[in-house]
Amino acid sequence: MMVVFGNVWALWWWRNTNVQVTADGLRTNVCHLDRAPSTVDELRKEKVYDMRQAYLARGFPRELPLDLVSRDSVPRARLAGVKVHQWNGTVPLGALCVAGSRYVCSPEFCFMQVARGIRGICPERLMGWQYVVVLAELACELCGTYSKQETKRGFKNRDVPLVSACQLFVFLGGVSHDRGASRAYDAIRWALDGLNSPMETALYLMLCLPRAWGGLALPRPRSNWRLEVPRELWTKTRQRHIVPDLYWPEHALIVEFFGEDFHVGREESDSERQELAQDMGYKVITFRNEDLQDLKRFNAKAGMVARYLGRELPEASDSFANLQDMLRKMLVAHPRWV
Repeated sequence: MMVVFGNVWALWWWRNTNVQVTADGLRTNVCHLDRAPSTVDELRKEKVYDMRQAYLARGFPRELPLDLVSRDSVPRARLAGVKVHQWNGTVPLGALCVAGSRYVCSPEFCFMQVARGIRGICPERLMGWQYVVVLAELACELCGTYSKQETKRGFKNRDVPLVSACQLFVFLGGVSHDRGASRAYDAIRWALDGLNSPMETALYLMLCLPRAWGGLALPRPRSNWRLEVPRELWTKTRQRHIVPDLYWPEHALIVEFFGEDFHVGREESDSERQELAQDMGYKVITFRNEDLQDLKRFNAKAGMVARYLGRELPEASDSFANLQDMLRKMLVAHPRWV
């Protein structure tokens, strides 16, 4: 019998743990799932109920079941707050990580499971492309240096990403037969490494997603890319490098997002950093929370970004405005889907 935590519970575990998947040696060589406990007596014997109570005390949402993953011979079951999910066949090496005396699905495996069951996980019924946007946002979180939290701020930062976009892509290659793989592939096309907050992710997706989904279809940037300050500017500043939020190297363009929680009281520092980037020869455009809340303000600044990139914004129309507002509400007004 094998206790493997997966799906939404595994996602919650990764969001609330400080471990580094690779550095802490968590990945295992287990590639065959065994049968999970699927009766009340077996769950009690494996102390699964005790574990659920312990994690409820740590903040796990009480309305969600404790998700277990099992081989295909186990019937689906949901017993007193525990749900057993089936996974057919083998899993790629490294798909299971050690979590104390149990196993937890790796971030990549967790993403695959969420993609498979996304229609049942989201609290509202969405259109097909909207499910892909939800997964793209999740992929950016897993590849970024933040994790969403049930707090006023809405997220916390971590030192290193849980996974990279390349790792997600490689993992999906090993499970391409699964029924959730197609949707997952569509989503990780938009995964961007290194984003530092949910609002940076929202800004990136609003700028770069396809126009059919309400995005502006602008070229993909690099995120939080370190740029060295030239030696000739050292006399003007103590900074030796800058790390812009979004960066298009071919166009020497930087886009910064100044969120309220980070930047209140730091306006002078932000201004100095912007001036330094301009002295280094970069064009700088800044977005703030209110720019993402109001489409007219957003499109005005996005138009500047597009012009610097040699692109044009879509022609104004009621249909595109509706799509754009739907996307904005998904990413900004209702930022917690999974």
